[in-house]
Amino acid sequence: MQTLIRNGIAFWPPDHMVRPIHILIEGDTIQQVSESQIQARPEMQVYDVRGHLVVPGFVDAHTHLTQSFGRGIYDNRHVTQWLQALQRHFTLTPEEIYTATLLGCLEAIQSGTTTVAEMTTVRTPGETAIRAVADSGLRAVIGSCLGDVQEGDNPPPEMNAQQVLHEMRGLHRRWHGECAGRITMRVSPVGLPACSEELMRGSRSLADELGVGIHTHCCEGETETAGAYARFGCSEVEALQRFGVLGPDAQLVHCVWLTERDKDLIAATGSSAVHCPSTNCKITDGLPPMPDLLRRGVNIALGCDGAASSGTYDLLKEARLAALLNKGISGDASVFNAHEILDMLTCNGARAVGLQGQVGVLDAGHKADMTVIEYPQPHLIDERRLLSNLIYGGAGSDVESVFVGGRPLMWQRQVLHLDAERITAQALEMLRSAHRILPD
Repeated sequence: MQTLIRNGIAFWPPDHMVRPIHILIEGDTIQQVSESQIQARPEMQVYDVRGHLVVPGFVDAHTHLTQSFGRGIYDNRHVTQWLQALQRHFTLTPEEIYTATLLGCLEAIQSGTTTVAEMTTVRTPGETAIRAVADSGLRAVIGSCLGDVQEGDNPPPEMNAQQVLHEMRGLHRRWHGECAGRITMRVSPVGLPACSEELMRGSRSLADELGVGIHTHCCEGETETAGAYARFGCSEVEALQRFGVLGPDAQLVHCVWLTERDKDLIAATGSSAVHCPSTNCKITDGLPPMPDLLRRGVNIALGCDGAASSGTYDLLKEARLAALLNKGISGDASVFNAHEILDMLTCNGARAVGLQGQVGVLDAGHKADMTVIEYPQPHLIDERRLLSNLIYGGAGSDVESVFVGGRPLMWQRQVLHLDAERITAQALEMLRSAHRILPD
C-alpha cells in the first residue's frame, strides 16, 4: 500500500533550510521525498499535515520504560542510594509491568519518539515488558538489564555469567526480527560494576556471533567507577576495551567519570556515547564531559533513561537540557548547537542503536518513521530560526502526529494504536494500591 504525507515543511540538508516537503511511502519505507507536490491517487492513504514541520522520528537511545511506575518515588537520592532503593523496592507483578511499560511507551509516542533502545525487565512470565513495547507500535532495539556480580549493598544476582549469556541468546532467538522487523535485539550486560570479566567477554563474543551490538551502562557513578580500579587495576573504559566490548557497535550510556585516556579510547574505537542529562542531574551522577567527546568526533546520542531517575520520556526536554548544560559546563557557546542536537535526536541516535541507514533521516530507502510538529506557534516562528526555536523552546507537547513505518501511531494529537485513556486509568488504579514499591 502507498501512503502520501503532503504539504509539510522540513529542514533540508545540508544547511537545514526550511522548505516544503512531500513524502511518498511504499509499505513501511520511504519511496520518494520531494519539494514539489506528489500526485495523489485514489488508492493512496493521504495525510495532509497542513504546513506543519516534519522531522525524522526521534530516537531515544537509552530507556527503562517500566520505570514509569517509579517516577517521583525515589527522589532526592544520590545514584548509589537511588539504585539500592530501586532494586530493593521496585517489584511489580506481570500485569503491572505490562501497564507500566505501556504507560512509558505512551508518553514517548505523545512527545515524538519513534524508536527506543530499551534495557528491559525480562525475568517475568512471557517477557511481559518486551511484549508491551512490541504492542505499543514503537520501533525498538531491546536488551536485557542483567549482571552476574553483586554491586555494593544491592541484592545479589540471580544468575552466573553463563546463565546470563544463555538468557540473552534466548531473547535474541525469540524476539529478534519480530513485528515485521520492528523489534530487534542487542546484547545488553547491565554495566561493569555488576558484571564479571567473563560476562563482558562473553557478551562481546555473543554479539559478534549474532551480528548485533552491545548496549551497556558506562562510568555512571563515581563510587561505582572507582571500583573498576580495585577489581581490574584500570579504569572502567580501559577494562571494557581490554574485554573487547568497545567498538563501532558499542552503545555506552552516561560516560560521566571519564579520564582523558578513556575519552581517547571511546573516540579511537568508534564507540557511541549516550547522554542522559536529566538523570545525571537528578540523581547527581555528575556532569559528563560530552563537549570533550564531541570535539574528539564521538557519536553522541540522547536518552531519557528511566522516569524513576529522569522524570521524563520527552526527548525534546532532554535535548534542551543537553544543549544548555554542555554550553554551561564547557564555557563554549558554540558546542551542542541546534544542528548538532537535531542530529543527536535522529541520525546519531540511529547510529548508536544500530539502525543507521534504516531510520534517522527522511530519505528514500529509509523506514517511514517521522514526527510532525505543530507550526506555527508563538514560540516556533519564523522559518529562518525554526530549528533553534524548536531545540531551545520546544517540548513534546508541540508534537501533533507520529508515524512508524508509515503507520500513524498518533494523528492530530489522537493516539490511534493504543487506548491512552484506558492505560492511564489502569496505571492510576495500580499505583494507588502499589504500596510495596514505596521506600522505607
